[in-house]
Amino acid sequence: MELSIIVLTCNQRAYTVRLLETMIPYLSRYSSTELILIDNASTDGTLDAVRTMDLPHNQITLLSNERNLGVAAARNIGLKRAKGDLLLILDNDTEVTVEAIRGLVEYMADNPNCGLSAPALRSLSGEIQLSAKPFPGLGIKINHVLRRGSVSVAERDAMSSRHPLYVIGACQMIRRKTIETVGLLDDRIFYGPEDADFCMRVAASGFTVDYVPSLSIVHHWQRATSRSPFSRLSLLHIRALIYFYIKHRRLI
Repeated sequence: MELSIIVLTCNQRAYTVRLLETMIPYLSRYSSTELILIDNASTDGTLDAVRTMDLPHNQITLLSNERNLGVAAARNIGLKRAKGDLLLILDNDTEVTVEAIRGLVEYMADNPNCGLSAPALRSLSGEIQLSAKPFPGLGIKINHVLRRGSVSVAERDAMSSRHPLYVIGACQMIRRKTIETVGLLDDRIFYGPEDADFCMRVAASGFTVDYVPSLSIVHHWQRATSRSPFSRLSLLHIRALIYFYIKHRRLI
């Protein structure tokens, strides 16, 4: 199975460079793999830094957006360009290994009904992220605001499930047939919860969404919307949640 890796970046030069450094061993070993890097109007010289790196540039496509299109719309550009039978979406603040990527490829080959899979996400110190999730309802969202750091029973249960309602979009291995069946990410969602929406559509189509904690990668996770509840990104996130709840006719 040929693999296309799709990375989205926006003003995170150091993280992006580090991710690509960790990706070199895989790209070098599997020359049929392509990497599509989409820059969402960075102003910190991210693409210039990438161009000077010692990378297998014949396997890499660099795309630059004139403005920040949001997560879903920008990733869709990469998904449309991708040629692989398998599509790996990565946040630019992740770090990967050959074993993790190859493990996901083999998992998809061994589980033909799996439409989307994801590994465990860990910090550099080994702390595991709650990346397998229940429905992102109002109760959970309000709890995160009022009781930062608290974890609900539903969130703990999702982490112990092989088939959670969704896995976050920091790392998702997607079968091409999945995209052909359910379509692309909903680009009306600028930032979150496009990952929940997509996974719910995958499950509704008859494929499974699989959490594979036997595999793991590093994720320097950051809650972008927690910086200020009145920032533009936070307001766009709230608007996206309202749209998501109306679309799925569900609040909890």
